[in-house]
Amino acid sequence: MKKIFFLILSGSIFIASCDKSDNTSGNKTTAAESTGQGGSLARFTTANDHMYIVDDRKLYTYSLLDEKHPQLKGSIDVGFSIETIYSYKDKLFIGSSSAMYIYSISNPAQPSKLGQATHVRSCDPVVANDSLAYVTVRGGTRCGGTTNALMVYDVKYITQPLLRKTVNMESPYGLGLNGKRLYVCNGSNGLNVYDITDPVTPVLKKQLAGGTFYDVIIIDDLMIAMIEGGTALYELKANDEISLAAKIVN
Repeated sequence: MKKIFFLILSGSIFIASCDKSDNTSGNKTTAAESTGQGGSLARFTTANDHMYIVDDRKLYTYSLLDEKHPQLKGSIDVGFSIETIYSYKDKLFIGSSSAMYIYSISNPAQPSKLGQATHVRSCDPVVANDSLAYVTVRGGTRCGGTTNALMVYDVKYITQPLLRKTVNMESPYGLGLNGKRLYVCNGSNGLNVYDITDPVTPVLKKQLAGGTFYDVIIIDDLMIAMIEGGTALYELKANDEISLAAKIVN
């Protein structure tokens, strides 16, 4: 029980300050982790003793070797209307309103562009693993565009991301990976759980209704969700059962 309340408190710190259209939360990853420990709507992330921050156009790199005095190492132009950043191992996945950019941080102080995938103009959170990147695009927002979908990109050849699958949705926002399950926030339509046993072909397994979902952070068998009005913690159980454990109202 202590773990539950600690995690929901941590999640509220990450999420409570986030707006549905202008998120400032972050995620943290290390070389040993398979996924980031933050939401897919993040605008900053940490990896390899460095912090990476995006604004509308630029990527900023800070050294955290002296945690009390972060040192700006540099900034680079990425593109226009940058929305999100997600770190995975030695790579950064940066989402804009019209593209997904992939950067290497094998040299943590000097990110270098590896490739990009251009798509229709929409907002696009990103999560990724070794071979695939999952992106949501949402129309009818300040990002422009009309498409609402989950897109699956093959990033095996990192310099040339290839769109492999498009899954239509109603109002997709943030998303999170957990083993063979992909959790995608679907706004006022709840939360969609996809079976990704075949990673390229997500199959809708379950829909969690009763709330408006914007982003998720998954840690082992727990899911912290940014929902309308606050933050909720869910336990992920066998047979795709999702049980509400606690809730904080803003």
